[in-house]
Amino acid sequence: MKLTQTFLAIVTVLGLGLGRAEAQESNPGIVPNGPVYGQLAANWWVWAAETQANKAAILDTTGKDCGSNQKGDVFFLAGTLDGSPVTRTCKVPKGVSLFFPLSNDFYGAFLTDPADQRTEAFIRSQVECIAGAVVTATIDGVPVNDPEQYLEKSALFSLQLPKKNIFGVTAAQVPDLTLSPSVDEGYYLLVKPLAPGAHTIQFTAAPGESCGGTQDVTYHLTVK
Repeated sequence: MKLTQTFLAIVTVLGLGLGRAEAQESNPGIVPNGPVYGQLAANWWVWAAETQANKAAILDTTGKDCGSNQKGDVFFLAGTLDGSPVTRTCKVPKGVSLFFPLSNDFYGAFLTDPADQRTEAFIRSQVECIAGAVVTATIDGVPVNDPEQYLEKSALFSLQLPKKNIFGVTAAQVPDLTLSPSVDEGYYLLVKPLAPGAHTIQFTAAPGESCGGTQDVTYHLTVK
């Protein structure tokens, strides 16, 4: 099952050149790409897809559900599934980092899929097309330098969808409402805790020749 959203790992950071390293340093408010991105991307999908549709932040158009199922010291933000422009107003606890995809692609295997379509190699091959998406992001009006450097490849994970899920699928379509193994690839940002007060995060995505769709998302955040 392939469900694509373009909104926002064990990433291939080994062998990064000096130019890439300098780009990382030029975004001091963003955690450099690394293995943490892959695990957080998997966690992000669990958060996004295992939340009931009527409380899911990814379907919310105002920000009223941005706090749904948030846990720990990382706060997830979302884009949209249909690519419609959206502006959300959201309260964020102080001291938490923010993690969100600018553009991503997801694939989950059915329990009944043939064995050769449930291998890690196969499912990863289904999301490689996201590389090449055109992404932008600004934080409080400051553009993120070279956002393409934050391309990640998630850890493997499983999803147990609720009956009322964001994809609108049933157990007749997805056996046991389980997608396993699942994988993601995409451009994500892990933003260090913002100072108390008002902040604005904006991000866009266009697929170019890659898979995925468009995103145009604005968050007005109050950290307190």
